[in-house]
This record gives sequence, C-alpha cells and structure tokens, in this order.
Amino acid sequence: MVDRDLRDLQCALAKFRKRRATRYPPLLRERISAWVAARRERGDWWHEIAKPLGIPEQTLSRWAEPRAADGTAMLPVDVIDAPPVGTVTLVSPTGLRIEGVAIVDAIAILRSLA
Repeated sequence: MVDRDLRDLQCALAKFRKRRATRYPPLLRERISAWVAARRERGDWWHEIAKPLGIPEQTLSRWAEPRAADGTAMLPVDVIDAPPVGTVTLVSPTGLRIEGVAIVDAIAILRSLA
C-alpha cells in the first residue's frame, strides 16, 4: 500500500525543489515533521523515513527535537543557585600554571589578567 501522505509530501517537495529555494517553507516543514513523527511512532528507522523524502536523516531528526511555542529550539529551564563544584588548573599562554583553583576563583583570576 502506498502512503498517500508520503506521495503528497513528495509532490510538495518536488515543487519546492524546482524553485531552488534554500529554506523549507514553515508549512511544508510542519507537514513533514508531523508525517515523520507518525512514522517514528510506528517504529520506523530514520533511514527508512528519510530516503523516500530525499531529506537527510540528520535534518529530519533535528526537526523532530522539542521546540518552544515560538518555534525556537531553546526551551525554558529552571536555573538553580548552586555552589560551583570542583577545581581546575589554569595555564596561561606565558606558562603560568595554577593548580587546584575553585572555578569561581579561576574566573576572577582570568578576569584580572585580561
């Protein structure tokens, strides 16, 4: 059985490619992403999905990443105030080496040297 949605997407992609545009239109990208999500839910592999569309697997997997409501790839996070953990070793271009410095102290040293 031929996937009707796949055939429709292939036609839309063919029209897009004839125009030699550099970016996929948002509506087409949304249609492709929805079709890809459905295929992934069925358990299809990325290469099985990408091949009939002629779009690289990496592109499709990037489009499948969660996005914020405004369409950006950045999502809100909770920032907690925690003390820095661990120490670092600073080595300057002139050979100055300072070992076992707390990260906040390393930042202060680097700022003072700048």
